[in-house]
Amino acid sequence: MPISLRDPRRPRYIISIAAELASVHPRTLRIYDEEGLVCPQRRNNLRLYSEADIQRVRIIRFLTRRQGVNLAGVKVILQLEADGKIRVYDLFEAGDVERYVEDGEPEPVSASTRREP
Repeated sequence: MPISLRDPRRPRYIISIAAELASVHPRTLRIYDEEGLVCPQRRNNLRLYSEADIQRVRIIRFLTRRQGVNLAGVKVILQLEADGKIRVYDLFEAGDVERYVEDGEPEPVSASTRREP
């Protein structure tokens, strides 16, 4: 079954654009991919992220930054959610999760990557 143009699972963003939309560094997306937390589609050796992938990255950021969960814990939580046993929105204050996921919170720029004008 083909994916429609409006389907949030349709891969459409290269890593640099996806990183900007999710307010993370591209290396963060690569790490999430390596850890199996996000699985972007690949075409011609390029990672292509969907709206659903970006939403998932924002949830991962919420869990790690706001709730202090490490990546192994995030993996367990996301697996339990995929199995239908829990919902991230039920574990925490739904409004807090939604605000963080919808609005995003920019990743701080480290001193080593900051550019001077």
